[in-house]
Amino acid sequence: MRIFVVVFLFSLLIRFSSFAQKGSGFSPGFYYDVNGQKVPGLINRYPAGKGIEKNESFIEFKDSEKARPQRLSASMIHNFVIGRDSFVIAHAPQHGGVWTKNELDFVKVVIDGTTKLYMVSGGSAGNGGIGGSGIRPSIGTGIGTGGVGLGGGIGITIGGGNRGNNGSEYTAYYYGENTTTMEALNKGTFVEVMTDVMGDEPDVVEKIRTGIFNINNVDGCVKYYKTMETAHKKAIQ
Repeated sequence: MRIFVVVFLFSLLIRFSSFAQKGSGFSPGFYYDVNGQKVPGLINRYPAGKGIEKNESFIEFKDSEKARPQRLSASMIHNFVIGRDSFVIAHAPQHGGVWTKNELDFVKVVIDGTTKLYMVSGGSAGNGGIGGSGIRPSIGTGIGTGGVGLGGGIGITIGGGNRGNNGSEYTAYYYGENTTTMEALNKGTFVEVMTDVMGDEPDVVEKIRTGIFNINNVDGCVKYYKTMETAHKKAIQ
């Protein structure tokens, strides 16, 4: 019986390790360098270790499965894509909100419209995620629901973001025409901003205005919007 328990636990450990490696390894994608050249290959969004440039996040890239990975600092590329997810480079905003410990980092383009919705999320400790010890405030006054006021116009906006599945990561949302003008999404701006961003889906807008979606469940709002958008595109086809 004791042997059976040991074998069972060991098999669970192997499965867990395999799952963790798949979730944090390389995925097919491409990046554009600073000259606009597209480079396809495999990308690791959250590599371990220290960055090659001070105050800059980085990714790992390799052009084939067996190739040796190379580190690419944020200032070395223009943007990158992994699967359907697109990431652009951004400086820490000066209008409040959660940011990573790196001044220059990657933000995910969640909705690409006239007013864009961006998301910054925590990665591994080595790459300066916003979860755990990597979290820091950006300067400004944007404090949303659940935010922790620190005085002097500094705020950590955790409302509007969510703790990740591993319990140690956070996500925070920003909006703007581009990353230069983006500001933190908070309780005061949620309805107006999200109505603008998701205005092509009336049902989603109605749920925003009636409070079904709010600053505390931005992830759910985005997922619902994506579902409705996909359904309407299929109906047209």
